[in-house]
Amino acid sequence: MEDAIVQPPARHEDKRPVPPSVIMAATGPDLQRLRRGLGLSEDRGERLFLSRIYQAGPSSPYCLVGPFMGAPQAAMLMETLVAWGGNQFLFVGWCGAIDPTLQTGDILLPTSAFVDEGTSRCYGVDNDQSVLPPGTLNQTVRRFLQEKGLSFREGAIWTTDAVFRETPSKVKTFREQGALAVEMEISACLTVARLHKVQFAALLAVSDELSDLRWRPGFSDPRFKEACQNVSLTIETLCQTL
Repeated sequence: MEDAIVQPPARHEDKRPVPPSVIMAATGPDLQRLRRGLGLSEDRGERLFLSRIYQAGPSSPYCLVGPFMGAPQAAMLMETLVAWGGNQFLFVGWCGAIDPTLQTGDILLPTSAFVDEGTSRCYGVDNDQSVLPPGTLNQTVRRFLQEKGLSFREGAIWTTDAVFRETPSKVKTFREQGALAVEMEISACLTVARLHKVQFAALLAVSDELSDLRWRPGFSDPRFKEACQNVSLTIETLCQTL
């Protein structure tokens, strides 16, 4: 692939090095929950584009970054953090169920992502193409979930740029191709990870349902809140093994 004219900004010499493992929290609530769980509440963070990076200390093997929304922001963060030394990315976020077997409060481990966003096209990936996770981090997360006895689903995700263009025909199309849920960043993250040959895995809490072609939000549902807690606890425990 041809080199771009604009490259990620250089890391300032007075800033702490970025550790190899990066936790990406897409939403504000997940970010704050992970800050508390990972002992990062006292760190005011460092600004990076529209997000902030939080680190426990110079010897910590991981950092936390977020919040962000959509494929372009997620790709910019990953490109920059890869340039700064990150090589293992764990993504935490939410998704909407489009398969009737998936419900609010379920936990989803994406095994692939259908591209329905513009960012991946800039990396040479066509729309509707499926992108797979590179490396073995996905298997590590799966094994960890199984060992902890935590109920979860795994399967394909549909990544879109436009929340308000999740039409009945699109839901049917991607469901027929095997997608279980929809969200806004995963395919672009996988595309960037594959380009730079870094590890990537995601854990998503199902926040709403569209499977019957009606929107049923579940953001205040106790099942969703419990799923978010379980995802965060999983990431916090997993970080101890990085």
